Amino acid sequence: MLTLEQLRAKKVGLVLSSGFFGFYAHAGCLCALAELGIQPQGYAGSSAGAIIAALGASGMACEHIRESLFSLQKKDFWDPEPWYRVALHGLRLFRGWQGYLNGDRFAALLARMLPVTTFEELRCPCVITTINLNSKKREWRTAGNLADAVQASCTVPWLFKFKTLDTDLHVDGGFADKAPVEALARHMQPEVLIVHYLKSSNLRGEDQSFLTGRFSPGRAKTLAVTIGRHEHYLTQKRLAGQMGIPVLEITPELPSVSPAHIDRGPAAFEEARRQTLAFFAQAF
Repeated sequence: MLTLEQLRAKKVGLVLSSGFFGFYAHAGCLCALAELGIQPQGYAGSSAGAIIAALGASGMACEHIRESLFSLQKKDFWDPEPWYRVALHGLRLFRGWQGYLNGDRFAALLARMLPVTTFEELRCPCVITTINLNSKKREWRTAGNLADAVQASCTVPWLFKFKTLDTDLHVDGGFADKAPVEALARHMQPEVLIVHYLKSSNLRGEDQSFLTGRFSPGRAKTLAVTIGRHEHYLTQKRLAGQMGIPVLEITPELPSVSPAHIDRGPAAFEEARRQTLAFFAQAF
């Protein structure tokens, strides 16, 4: 078992999972690591994790990240189509429709938050995952425009219109790669990986509660996709072990944050920070 002093001297990679508005929690984890003197030398993220991975790799101070997130308001990224256009698409059974939010405000927000424009300007390596709908493949983005890659990784289907990268349409990378352990292991060859893993709420418990809700087949399908993503992550953890890379996994229990409850973000940040500090206090 590593000591904390040994860990500080290792080449550490930080993997941040998808998790809707989990970027508050990921930022809390990042700031806790800074308090402990653990400085990641490479980052990878999917969806919400992509935002903090990019900010961390840029070298932005935790205080600045915290201030940026705590000042965030729904209007900063919420730019829906007029209701009558959505209704018209509904009459057409949503054929050709790409999503509810245009994404222009989100793009502008990322451009303001990120202190650099490209991956090449980052302080250390960073991998952002997306799903390429044209090639029908998961992609690991490591070069080019940083804000565009982060936005693509956060493009939740139905919520946001698809993001175009290099003429191809991309959506949320977390649907194919919830926590891109393999991507970072191969990209930077770390000595240790720390994974901040936000477990999906429908994985909690072993009951059949999805049968009691409305649209039970849809809930079952969503659960099946979630199980597949989690199993894929576990496979990547095993692969890292075979590569000789220890994986330290932090799985916090946090308050739920959403566009309607963005005010819970600071509480999620502080709880994730507290649980990260507690994790290393117990581990070492």
